[in-house]
Amino acid sequence: MAADPLLVLGASAGGVEALIDLVAGLPADLPAAVLVTVHTGDRPHSTLPRVLTRAGPLPAAQATDGEPLRAGRILVAPPDRHLLVGRDGAVDTAVLSAGPKVNRHRPAVDAMFASAARARGPRVVAAVLSGALDDGAVGAALVDRAGGRVLVQDPVDALFDSMPRAAAAAVPDARAAPAAVLGRLLTTTVQELPLGGDIMADTPPVPADDDGMARSRDPVFLRPDETTATRMACPECGGGLARIDLPRIGYFRCHVGHQYSPRSLEAAQREAAEAKLWTAIAALEEHAALARYLDEGAGPDLDAGEAYTRAAEHSAELARLVRARLTRGRGA
Repeated sequence: MAADPLLVLGASAGGVEALIDLVAGLPADLPAAVLVTVHTGDRPHSTLPRVLTRAGPLPAAQATDGEPLRAGRILVAPPDRHLLVGRDGAVDTAVLSAGPKVNRHRPAVDAMFASAARARGPRVVAAVLSGALDDGAVGAALVDRAGGRVLVQDPVDALFDSMPRAAAAAVPDARAAPAAVLGRLLTTTVQELPLGGDIMADTPPVPADDDGMARSRDPVFLRPDETTATRMACPECGGGLARIDLPRIGYFRCHVGHQYSPRSLEAAQREAAEAKLWTAIAALEEHAALARYLDEGAGPDLDAGEAYTRAAEHSAELARLVRARLTRGRGA
């Protein structure tokens, strides 16, 4: 018996507006469960379920760990938890994971998409909506690899077009449409899914009580034989990064489980480098201050005093140069 269809929706900046338009076009008798991940940051509560319930005919709720996936119902990822698909006996369930961040986010779209592809394979329909950078692109590629369908919000219609453009680049056959049309288009796509199809036999759904891969280490579920070691370190934990090469897109993961698309890794490296440079400025300014103090206390030892003066001037000048470079164009 074929698994029920599963509709997964991912968005970030500008995505709430797109979701409101999209769910308005979904029918009350949609024959698929709907999972939604929107980047929420660390806020303690999300009002998105209430907003989506008001916007369309389907009831929406914040997902709870272990609850069954039911057709015609929208489950929204809670703040600070990946929303994944697990298995409790013969029933697919929502799994909430506090595992490592993916693309610097928890919840992450890639984590949800990859989990859905693993659980439902060709019975998955994924849509990537407005958002910055490229979360969702790798997950879309995995859905496509599993035989599922991928759609994107028309980049021209998106408030932030980066996420849908990245997903379309990763899956060139992805269909694009404005958010107000996507609801009807997704419904038609769900209804047209073939009844047959194997559900990725080599990667069975994770049991709901699994505390390893699903909840912690590897929310994107990539096998070790798909990875190549790199000489880069994880910006978050310092562990070594491995590269995963999928068709038309690469991906990076550390041994702890932090995972990055290329653009999210570049952004993380840039932020980490800036933080280190500010640390260097602080160290240089502290050294200059200490050298001045030692100069003042050098007394009649002129050689020592001159050495401390030169050291203070050198460190202060280096700090000034680095600060000027960091703040150039920022009005600081």
